[in-house]
Amino acid sequence: MSDFFGDDFTWELKKYFLEATSKEVESFMDLIDPSTFAKVTAEISEASSSWVVDAKSNEFSFLEIWLTDFLEKMESLDSVEQMHKALELLHKYLTGLLSEKKDSAELAAHFPLVAQSSREALFLHCKTGAQQFVLPIGNVIEISGVLPVFQLPDARPGLAGLIPFRGEAIPVIDLNSYGFQSVESDRYYYVICEHEGMRFSLRVTETDELISLKDQDMQNLSDHPTMLSVPFIKQFFVKDQHSVMVLDMEKLVA
Repeated sequence: MSDFFGDDFTWELKKYFLEATSKEVESFMDLIDPSTFAKVTAEISEASSSWVVDAKSNEFSFLEIWLTDFLEKMESLDSVEQMHKALELLHKYLTGLLSEKKDSAELAAHFPLVAQSSREALFLHCKTGAQQFVLPIGNVIEISGVLPVFQLPDARPGLAGLIPFRGEAIPVIDLNSYGFQSVESDRYYYVICEHEGMRFSLRVTETDELISLKDQDMQNLSDHPTMLSVPFIKQFFVKDQHSVMVLDMEKLVA
């Protein structure tokens, strides 16, 4: 979360986690070579599982997503060079968190595990119940946990209410108004977004990995009339046999 170094005690806890993880990453980088690759990779995988848990407990939302993605891609890192590059990226990311003192989408986007071509873009994968969608990572400011939602004096179509964020009242887009399934959950997350100076939030049940997508990965919704028709969704892609919608931020705030 942003401003997570707000007091001395919190600073020490989070700083300790970042520094300790950085040292572990450095030690793995020193150990790994062709003769020890298989053994060290297994150890890195085990350590990464712990890092994911620790990142979540320390409220590093985007680092947690990055590490989860790293853990899932572990099998594809099948050479010493690839593993070194991934560990080096992680080390730079951790160093960046210590320097910037801010866990943000912008910082995470500087360390993509998969190199992007000029026609690729990074997206944040979100879920609301069984339905899935992605948001351009460049529009995401922060992922917040439980927040109070204040109802508007006059009900407005498409808005679920307002949430407090850095001294502002941020509108919450009501996805149910656009045909998304109604979801009952004990815990929601709020993805705070900004587009052309306008801030708003989306209430989700889960935030997942960062996904790199190319133009050819996308399919047009107009070619599949049986799918959900939403004004701010024109494209989707298929991941693990599930359709994932791509939100058009410009249409969303129109």
